[in-house]
Amino acid sequence: MVRDAACAAPHHEEWAGPPLSSAKAADTVGDCPETKRNSVPTIYKICPASAWREAERRGVYRGSADDARDGYIHFSTAAQVAETARKFGLRVQMDGARFANAVASLGVKPADITWKLGVDVLCFGGSKNGIALGEAVIFFDREMAKDFDYRCKQGGQLASKMRFLSAPWLGMLKDGAWLRHAGHANAMAKRLEAGLKPIRGVKICHPVESNAVFATFEKNVEEQLHARGWHFYTGVITRDESRLMCSWDTTPEDIDGFVADAREIAG
Repeated sequence: MVRDAACAAPHHEEWAGPPLSSAKAADTVGDCPETKRNSVPTIYKICPASAWREAERRGVYRGSADDARDGYIHFSTAAQVAETARKFGLRVQMDGARFANAVASLGVKPADITWKLGVDVLCFGGSKNGIALGEAVIFFDREMAKDFDYRCKQGGQLASKMRFLSAPWLGMLKDGAWLRHAGHANAMAKRLEAGLKPIRGVKICHPVESNAVFATFEKNVEEQLHARGWHFYTGVITRDESRLMCSWDTTPEDIDGFVADAREIAG
């Protein structure tokens, strides 16, 4: 069975108001193109949380006062995010719930996409990669780690038997198990994509770059898949997109079973 988990897919932001000369409607979130996204770079916008929540509520981001003044919306590439944050006295924290999947997919060293790009803190995910519970918080600037243990205790996050949370990391990091698990999950997602693509009425909405497949199904197919015991979320990014997650223990038989059911239902 395809196991579900929280999504960490990057946002391709929409905009209105001052036009961006390179922007095309088909490149925004709502269109679900199967091929065009491969040529669309991921861009980032640093803004107050309140502004982003308002953009999510309205379904459009109109930019800040500075953007309106300059006549365009300021974005950053991945390499520029840290520099932009520094200008405003901010630190950069990476949500690494699927950090292992990213490293396995990109074929890079962990340092290449963390501290070398200006990341200050990495939350290294383990619970989505085979560890029962617990994440590793890695500070690349040790000054920032001061009092962190105290803050964890004050926040009720200090386990009485911390060794039971720490010990599984020894096995995960030993001999590259963390990368093998992630690589397997990524491969299962590719297998799922390949199986779903030929099925009538199924559209793959985004390039499969890690262990997630985002697809749309005809409504009756989606409902009958749930009725057969397959559990997945729909409406996570856009209203009609279903999110299919593969994990470290997803088997080829799981994937083939899901694909076979989808093909049978779709006719």
